[in-house]
Amino acid sequence: AHPAAADTGVPQLPRFPTKPTEVVIIGTMHSAQLEYAEHSPARIRALLNRIDPAAVGVETPPQWYAEDVYFEVAYESYGVAVPWAREKGREVRPVDWTADPLEQVNALLWPAVNPEPDPGGSGEERITYEDLLQSWDVPPLLFADTPEWHDASTEAYANADANPNPYGEAGRRYMLYRNLMIAREIVNMAADHEGKRVVVLIGAAHKPDLDLFLSTVPNIVVRQASEWDGATAAEVAAEERRADHLAILWYNLAGTRRIKDGDVDLTRMDRLLAGLEKATPLDPEVRFLRARWHHVRGDTARAVAQYAALAWGQTWEDRPFTFPDVGLYKRMMDWSNAYASMGQTVEYGIDNVFSPVGNLTVRQRVLYELATQEHDPAARERARHELLAEPLNVRQRQQLQALLNPPVAEQP
Repeated sequence: AHPAAADTGVPQLPRFPTKPTEVVIIGTMHSAQLEYAEHSPARIRALLNRIDPAAVGVETPPQWYAEDVYFEVAYESYGVAVPWAREKGREVRPVDWTADPLEQVNALLWPAVNPEPDPGGSGEERITYEDLLQSWDVPPLLFADTPEWHDASTEAYANADANPNPYGEAGRRYMLYRNLMIAREIVNMAADHEGKRVVVLIGAAHKPDLDLFLSTVPNIVVRQASEWDGATAAEVAAEERRADHLAILWYNLAGTRRIKDGDVDLTRMDRLLAGLEKATPLDPEVRFLRARWHHVRGDTARAVAQYAALAWGQTWEDRPFTFPDVGLYKRMMDWSNAYASMGQTVEYGIDNVFSPVGNLTVRQRVLYELATQEHDPAARERARHELLAEPLNVRQRQQLQALLNPPVAEQP
């Protein structure tokens, strides 16, 4: 059965709580839990333990949540908040709102903005949210509740002049309306748990608007997550999880973003790997990640030897990586295809938001690393042959061939 379509009717008024109810909005950069030790999943869980909410709101729409669909990049939702709430027996409330592309056009009316050209070409460029986030040192944004972040985000986003790019301006207006709809769902959650405390874990850009909107609602008491800061090392250690460590390691050692930026904390990765190796020394996923650790630190020969041992030295059953969650990717694709405009569906790919090869299985990724290295030509050719013999659909095969045979100008 296809997922239920989003409600496109007139929004309903929220159900207001009848007694004071605390709301804590934790703002975060998406997947910061996988990048920064200060934002680690264990630390967020320890924070949630301290806040002790009756319910947890997450950044996914109700119709997605019903199908176990989340934004792939939002590890803070599906990797941290949802498992924590289910483990503690607390309600998970999907608080996001989304509209299909046609509904966005109808609801917001793409603005016809024709700015005058700057003859000197010296005008200041409009700052985007991405620019704003890149200008901040992310670790202090653990809660996104500093006045400086609120002011900067509001100036660049909510109170900004009209964007001369009509698509950018429509997107800005859509986001403001989306924040209003999110606030409505948070108020409903508060009403259902009135007299208690609820928490929402959401992208940092949403928090300034949400705090502002919610502060105007009767019986909503806005609290800040930093009021519960100070979790001890023991509190954090008690919340460490194997799945989180595998996700952190893959994101930093096998994903695209961290390696491209060249700022992988290899000492921290080594420490996490050592813990996994102690518990499961023969696990192929862990062994692949150790090989990637050697590869990223520049020891290509050792990495290739470990890849080859994994590919051809032992027999083991292939499987998807723990992270990225290929099942989540497929559910998201199924959702998108179910409501694709004019039936323009898309096959599953080998790529995801984290990497051009993020959906390969463990063995396929091992073969890919061998097929793209220059240290051992014989191993490279054997791996290419075996990888191309894998059961792939048309789109996946095209993507793989493009990566294995880039244009001459792109080859090193």
